[in-house]
Amino acid sequence: MVEFGPDGKLSGGDSTFSYEGSWTQQGRRFRAALSAKRTEPGPPGVFGMDEVDIIVVGQSDGGHTVSCTGFAKQTPGIMLEVVLTRLS
Repeated sequence: MVEFGPDGKLSGGDSTFSYEGSWTQQGRRFRAALSAKRTEPGPPGVFGMDEVDIIVVGQSDGGHTVSCTGFAKQTPGIMLEVVLTRLS
């Protein structure tokens, strides 16, 4: 889970990784840059690395979701698709 703060910062984590970065939104367009770092042993990450820098861009549907595509700077040939859903 990742929390998007009103100051443009984001942070969060799951059972094996922590996430930290920044985000911007202009109208319906969304962009985020984040670093993921392994904090606990576990299965391999999506990109097969313990530390990765990810860029995602997308567009809001005007409601509770943003659909994004992105990549890790360390593996630019592998694309990532993300759907962000607001939890209220």
